[in-house]
This record gives sequence, structure tokens and C-alpha cells, in this order.
Amino acid sequence: MDKKIRFAVIGSGRRWLSLDDSYFMNPDAVLVAVCDNAEGKAAAAAEYHKKKYGYDVEAYTSYEEMRKKAVYDAVIITCDPDIQVQYAVEEMSRGIHVMTEVPAAYTIEQCFDLVNAVKKTGCKYQLAEQTRYWDFISKWREMAKRNEFGKIYYAEGEYLHYEPKWDYFRNIKTGETIWTDDPSLKNDPNYETTWRYRTFMDPIYYLPHELSPLLSITGGRIERVSCMGTKRGSYCAKDFDTRDIECAVMYNSEDVIFNLRAGFTAPYGNKNITASHWYQIKGVERCVEWCRSTLDTPKQFDREGGWTAHSEWGTSDPNAEEVFKNAAHGGADYYPMYYFVKSIIEDTTPPMDVYKAVECAAPAIMAVESAKRGGELLDVPDFRK
Repeated sequence: MDKKIRFAVIGSGRRWLSLDDSYFMNPDAVLVAVCDNAEGKAAAAAEYHKKKYGYDVEAYTSYEEMRKKAVYDAVIITCDPDIQVQYAVEEMSRGIHVMTEVPAAYTIEQCFDLVNAVKKTGCKYQLAEQTRYWDFISKWREMAKRNEFGKIYYAEGEYLHYEPKWDYFRNIKTGETIWTDDPSLKNDPNYETTWRYRTFMDPIYYLPHELSPLLSITGGRIERVSCMGTKRGSYCAKDFDTRDIECAVMYNSEDVIFNLRAGFTAPYGNKNITASHWYQIKGVERCVEWCRSTLDTPKQFDREGGWTAHSEWGTSDPNAEEVFKNAAHGGADYYPMYYFVKSIIEDTTPPMDVYKAVECAAPAIMAVESAKRGGELLDVPDFRK
């Protein structure tokens, strides 16, 4: 156990429990501490882990206490994403490697904070974005490397994740989140709005799951953004201050036009296998697109051969080890932990490093600003300069 990478977790709620099932199947990782300020959550997560893996994990309700008492090499931050960066920077300043959840940042200043922390400390940082590891995305990426698309000129993606109820509110005393379609809790002094409520006011923030895989195929970075959305105040989730959809047009450094959209409150059905996610790549020689519904199959268009279906394309690599194939999100959830641990052990750069992380976050941040300005075309900072 002394040779394993020792991990701590900040934020041990519902999302963490699903990741725990995938992440610590990794034989080179061991969980030593979990922290959550919500009543009982850290203790429950520690007990869950002990039942699954058979060893004790320290539980903390205070980050400051965990930081002082626990000994660990790396931390996984799965608390509210709009406050992740402050913990990430603090941990890296102490020489701790960091992995955070999507999105990496909510402001351009936070993007620079992450980049500067990595540059200053030399710590490993990785964004736990998993859709880039889906098998069909890997196949499209290999096709691009072989130049089978010819010149790629267009990429499209959407994340339309409709749920009739979301965890919009949190009990101030217990920290428990409440899934509801009742907006009256806004006026209840015992409850506060969650990060999700705040994010859904501009759903385009949640673009990394589309930008990450698409940019891994096209290469380059987003340089300019224009975005528009429906008015604040959902047509479907009555009396909630959310936009039902936002759509962004982006231009990247490889002369590729991106068309991206996100929404969480307007009713829309799932796609086949990938649920809320959909992707398309257009090139001079070949085009590919994912299923548009559960009635559809992935397909490919070639200039010479026309359309062909590709029902063999999926999310899980059929040749991968069982531990990869059985992970959540169609086998994708094992990969971020695998590559993060590998980068620490081998002292290499993780595939979804800090630059790629902020190059997914910043275009979404600028898209929000563009929508506020009625679709004004805005430049995206270059964090590599």
C-alpha cells in the first residue's frame, strides 16, 4: 500500500459515490480520506468505500482539518464546480496533484489561476472529462490522424439533458440537495440554491463534454465565440430562472467552425447509448455523425460511397479490460483516473491537462458573456502564450 498513490476526496456526495465505483478499481490508487461539510456525507462515503474495498478511510467535515491531519499525494475535487478552483490552487501550492470535475472553471480569472498554479508548482492537473474516451470518439480521432476526413471544416455537438426535476436547492443545515420542480423553496430561509440552479441560468457553461472530444479530433483551440439563448425564465420549468437553451458558434485555430448547444430544462429525448450527447464531424472527404435518437444508428458519409450505418460503433472499447468496460458513462469513467495515476507514477503530462481543460472552459465562459451582449463576437484568451 505504501507504493500506491494516496488519494483524498473533497466533496463526497452523490456524484462521488458513482466515481468511487470506477476510480478505485485502479490497483495503483488507494483512498485515505474523504471530506464533505454536509452532515453525514463524508462518513457515509467512507463506510461505502470500506464495504466495497475492505479498508478504513478517514472522514472529515472540515477541509482545513483534513488538510492538516491527512497524508495524501493527490486529491480528487468533486464539490460544487464553481468553487473547485480555490481548492485546486491551494492543494497544488502544497505539492498535491489535482483532478477536478467538469467544468474546470467559471471565470477567465479562474482559468488563469489553474494554469499559473500548474506552472508554478509543477504538480499534475487533470480535468475528469470522460466523453473524449468513448470508443467511437477514439475511432473518429484515429480517422482524423489518418486524414480520412480530408480537411475538417465543421464540428457540431449538443448536450440537451432534460430532467423533469433537478437538484436545484440545498438544505442549509444538513447540506442535503433537493430534487424538485417546486420553485417555492427559493423563498424558504432553510434552503439555498445550488450550483446547478446558478449554472442553468446559462447552460452553455457546461460545454466541456462536447468541446473536449471534438477538439481532440479537430486539433487547435477555439479563438472566437458568438452565442445566443432563450430568455432567462424557463418555458418548461415554470418560475425557475433558467434559460432552456443556448447555442454558440465558434471558430477555431484550424479553420473549423463549431456549432454547440446546451440545455437542461426543455423536454428532449435521449440519443442511442450516449443519452444526452450528440456529435458530428464534417470533412471534405468524409462526414460522421452520432445517433440523433434511440431509433437511430451512427452513420458515415463518403463522397464516393454515400451513407453507411455503423452499428458497431459504441462507447466502450470491446477490446479493453473488463475494468474499463464496466465503468460508468459507457465505460468512460475509468479512463480519467487511469491516466491521472499513470501521469503521476511516470511523471508525464496527463492527456486532459490544464491547457486542454481551460481551452474547454474559456470558450463556454466567453459564450455566456456573448449571450449577455446579444450574440457579440468575442475573442477567447490564449492560455499557452
